[in-house]
Amino acid sequence: MIKFKIFFLLVFISFSSLTLAQENKSFMWKAKVKHGSVLIGGNLDAAIQKTTRDINQPLGPEDGTNILANLNFKGGYFFMHDVAIGVDLGINHESYIVSVEGAKQTFRRTYMLGGPFTRYYLDNGIFGELALKGGLLNFSTGSKTNLFEGTMGVGYALFVNEKISVEPMLSFRYFREWEGDQSNVSLGPLIGVGIQAYLWRRTSQTVKEAL
Repeated sequence: MIKFKIFFLLVFISFSSLTLAQENKSFMWKAKVKHGSVLIGGNLDAAIQKTTRDINQPLGPEDGTNILANLNFKGGYFFMHDVAIGVDLGINHESYIVSVEGAKQTFRRTYMLGGPFTRYYLDNGIFGELALKGGLLNFSTGSKTNLFEGTMGVGYALFVNEKISVEPMLSFRYFREWEGDQSNVSLGPLIGVGIQAYLWRRTSQTVKEAL
């Protein structure tokens, strides 16, 4: 009787462990993404950065502070396992604050940038991203200013299921606008969060079994 109880207990523990493992496999998805998958989504990031302005400054370069809020839309393709390339379109809004004769003045503007980006993923969900974007800013006076933005960052893909992930990210931003031989430059960190959908994504175990 005692042996039967021990046997029954072992069977119950084994069955419970197997059930738990199957549940974990269903919900704890690997972060590795197979080639041929498609990434669609976006992210919102913000920062407070120091900037130096030279355009239309007759008294010389002017130092100020930019408060940024950027909304980015991304679409990418995984041409190999864990490596994606695609297009990043951003709507940037900034408030430029400068002290003039002891009083603070604020100037606001919104502009759009676009360009390529690339990502590389590790199996634990950490990824690195590089994006290069450009644009053109038109003023009411008829002058045109060229824009360039480069960002390099590290993020974490937290998969809520096999297809959708929430992605906090920390980036470093370099921004330059120029008109002739005059330019405005700002640089500093960005903190953001995004939501991405991975179409036709499979887990790393499935990928390894297919190789």
